[in-house]
Amino acid sequence: MKPFHLLTVSILILSLVLTGCYGRSVETQSTPGEGQLIDSAEEDFNKLSEEKKEEQRKARAEEEARRKAEAGEFYVPLPALGQEPVLRTVKARALYLTANVAGFDFSEEDIAYYAEYIRTMRGKAKAPADTSRMDEINKLEKALGICEATEINALVIDIKNDDGVVTWKSDTEIVNQVGSNSSSPFENYEKLMNYLTEKDIYPIARIVAFKDPYFAEIRSEHAIRLKAGGVYRDHSGKMWVNPFDEYVWKYLLAISKEAALRGFAEIQYDYVRFPDGAKTYNPITEFPGRNDRDKDEGIEEFLKYAKTELEPYRVRMSADVFGIITHSWDDKPEDIGQTWRKIANQVDYICPMIYPSHYGTRLYGFAVPDQHPYEVVRSALLEAIERNAAQKKPGTIRPWVQGFNASWVKGHINYDAETISAQLAAAMELGIDEYIVWNASNHYDPMTFFYHDRIDRNIRQEGEDILSRTPQAALDKYLDAEKNRRYSLLYLLTPITERQEDYDAFAAEAEKNSSVLKSYKITGIDKNEDGSYSAAVEAVNGNATGSGIKNEVLYKIILENEVYKVIRSESDGNAE
Repeated sequence: MKPFHLLTVSILILSLVLTGCYGRSVETQSTPGEGQLIDSAEEDFNKLSEEKKEEQRKARAEEEARRKAEAGEFYVPLPALGQEPVLRTVKARALYLTANVAGFDFSEEDIAYYAEYIRTMRGKAKAPADTSRMDEINKLEKALGICEATEINALVIDIKNDDGVVTWKSDTEIVNQVGSNSSSPFENYEKLMNYLTEKDIYPIARIVAFKDPYFAEIRSEHAIRLKAGGVYRDHSGKMWVNPFDEYVWKYLLAISKEAALRGFAEIQYDYVRFPDGAKTYNPITEFPGRNDRDKDEGIEEFLKYAKTELEPYRVRMSADVFGIITHSWDDKPEDIGQTWRKIANQVDYICPMIYPSHYGTRLYGFAVPDQHPYEVVRSALLEAIERNAAQKKPGTIRPWVQGFNASWVKGHINYDAETISAQLAAAMELGIDEYIVWNASNHYDPMTFFYHDRIDRNIRQEGEDILSRTPQAALDKYLDAEKNRRYSLLYLLTPITERQEDYDAFAAEAEKNSSVLKSYKITGIDKNEDGSYSAAVEAVNGNATGSGIKNEVLYKIILENEVYKVIRSESDGNAE
């Protein structure tokens, strides 16, 4: 490129960024939310001398020219100087909205009417409920009315949906090249985004990642391939893009960055996985760019990449995972690329989809899990908490809960306000005070969100950890895991500072230990002044085939991340 052309491009980009022509987002300032500090970027920039401002503008123009040359069709500008958004921290209690509903026009008068109706139904107004205009209120107005009159303070909105449709008119070259935004149901996004900012409602952009039949069809070289030739289609006939393909990563991040520029405070990746049914398709498919990596390594590396790319845009990042991921280990047997710790360590929020209807018979002891929303959600979240407690800085657990009737499940029940809120109560009792309600039709009963009198504040007994385990129960679980060489449980029950952070390294070292715990008996357990516990265990150890040697082994039990963990202290060396 000739110097004159580079200067011209720099000036054009500078004008674009400083005037906010790239959408409206560069003009939008997030309103400080819960736990949020007021951003001083604009104030700091304005305090600079004109000479310093000009230096920064020149440097930014040069940087944008470089970024555009490197990114090509994936280019998205940085936030404008002095207008960088606030990195928000909000305890999000959210509703899901399709782009079609989010794109509805709305009246603030109608929103206020519906909010007053909710207050009246809760006995918070003197006059009887006015239902005369109820048929005139659309789903968006109802959702916003729920935000005004209940604890709901966030919305999850489709920006790239399950069909691969980008739901608004995009200024990004790659989106326009492939035509993925041709329908644009959320085209008139400015009005809603301005309203959300004004009302301090936390906006989350849902971006479906690797289930993208549209992009896979248009750019089939980036789809999952069949070894015999052609592209793979799942059981419903849909094509998926290849999660190992970095071209796909760049496409997703271009869409994500634009969502950040247009005012979204969080980017949430859904279908951040491979197709299910891996046992069927693994033998017949291939993934160009895999390079011998496991599927969960590929997903982990995508999230690392996304986190780095989004950092200048000051947004939070979250990922949705199958509900079963709280229960499984190392992506087995699902083999869809989702391992809890590998995802939780890369995101601000990890969002398990713990819909009772989606669990198999007997997983948590119920013939029809759909009939037991409170118990299933509690069981799944206990597992999630235990997995998070084994990591140094994992993402916050923010579950998706079931807000729909699973009519395809034999023996299903009606998910009404009481049934849905039972899931919320289960989460709150465990200290998980964020959630998202999924209902594909976007129909939400506002009475769902008045459930706090149903929360059992005394569910955790004195001396128990957050998992309702006593120190002795934790030690017994640890010893049983040691006896049966269940390394995943040993990993979860060992304090973080007492083991390798990497599970594979931890398991490899444990496997080298030739001594096998053949039997044990806890002979005493006492509480120490510092709140920890000391325990004596009569243990019989030996190798896989040899005779046992009896020792008295001392253990220490501590509370780490609200979960009891076990440290093996010493043995007295006595043998029989």
